[in-house]
Amino acid sequence: MLNRSLEEIEKESQLMDSRNYYVVEKNAIIQHSKYNLKESQGKSLSLLEKKVLLYIISRIKPTDTELKEQVFEIKEFCDICGIEIAGGKDYKYLKDCIGKLADRHMWLEEKDTITMVRWINKAIIHKNSGTIRIRLDEDLAPYLLSLKDNYTQYSLHNIIKMKSKYGIMLYELLHSYLYKGNEIRFDIDTLKELLDCVSYTDFYNFKKRVIETALKDINTYSELKVSVRYVKDKKAVKYIYFNVIDLEKATTLEDKEEGAKRYSNVEKEIDPDQLTLYDILYSHKRGLEE
Repeated sequence: MLNRSLEEIEKESQLMDSRNYYVVEKNAIIQHSKYNLKESQGKSLSLLEKKVLLYIISRIKPTDTELKEQVFEIKEFCDICGIEIAGGKDYKYLKDCIGKLADRHMWLEEKDTITMVRWINKAIIHKNSGTIRIRLDEDLAPYLLSLKDNYTQYSLHNIIKMKSKYGIMLYELLHSYLYKGNEIRFDIDTLKELLDCVSYTDFYNFKKRVIETALKDINTYSELKVSVRYVKDKKAVKYIYFNVIDLEKATTLEDKEEGAKRYSNVEKEIDPDQLTLYDILYSHKRGLEE
């Protein structure tokens, strides 16, 4: 303890702060609009884009009545999200990521209207201070502020070290349906659309590269303990059933110990093989997003 550097202590403090960052979103965004599902065709938000977006959303205060400009340090973002800082190239990688995120749009559908909304309205990077100023699109306010019902809330701490975009997507999706009970069923084709991976026509590849990859992330880093079973209709798998246990509300000693273990692991120092910003931004070239 006495030999710990100031940098190590600061990093631990930032990770502890992540406990107090909560992502709160209306279910409609997660279940219908968030990943621009019908139009993205396998090009939904990347892993880094998701982390940037969720980090920004988690900084919204419960008392906020408008979407204020968020100001944060690149180093703070990297430390909290468990991303290794890679020399002096971080500005370029993060700038590329924010630029791509700003170009993304989704359609928010209400009773009589369909509104096209972009995630980011404005972004400014201050190179000397190493800070970023970002403002979300004001049309997102009804989906992120003062939510009373039909919303999902979780700690940023539960997804910060996930290494797959499918892990975050499935995690949010399952969270948004937990109000229905611990067993959640999806039709295979519907789930592929929700996870933006309709290109996986072969069930084995879909199971291996999407579902199992996502569950590995969820069951390693989050507070959800998820098991899965597949149900066939004739010869083909038709439905996927997810059984979900919230370890933060665990009633058995085994689940309580598992929850404490996961929580502790997330707070440890960044692993030696931790992904860098470059790895995460360009992971599609290495197959890490699969």
